Amino acid sequence: MNKIRLLIVDDHEIVRLGLTHLLEQYPDLETVGGASSLGEVLLKTEQYRPDVIIMDIRLKGSSGIDACREICNRFPQTKVIMLTSYGDEEMVMESIFAGAKGYILKDVGNDEIIRAVRAAYRGESLLDPVVTKKLLDRMRRHEQKS
Repeated sequence: MNKIRLLIVDDHEIVRLGLTHLLEQYPDLETVGGASSLGEVLLKTEQYRPDVIIMDIRLKGSSGIDACREICNRFPQTKVIMLTSYGDEEMVMESIFAGAKGYILKDVGNDEIIRAVRAAYRGESLLDPVVTKKLLDRMRRHEQKS
């Protein structure tokens, strides 16, 4: 069985370690490394060629959205999931436009994270239910103004 190779990108080491510990419990998942900055994630993506990157919006000295855009342009086979505490509609839209396959909030359960990883690996897109509701509400408000 081929394992889904993962790179964990967050500016907080404790988050990277916690996600790595969680992911190691699943036999179909393999964490190949972690990163905290744009330069580090680009280097490690080149080195390890992960299938899926789990990335925060905020990184050391840069934006996860910028990193997502760069990764999707340079490594189109690698899927990016944004895992963040920011549910702001603008950040969601920017992430989607940058190429993210998923956007989930950090307060989700472990099963949701695993489901998002597997969905992204299969090429599917996944949005956190809270984020989806906000986007749909925004679209409805926009439609009512028209």
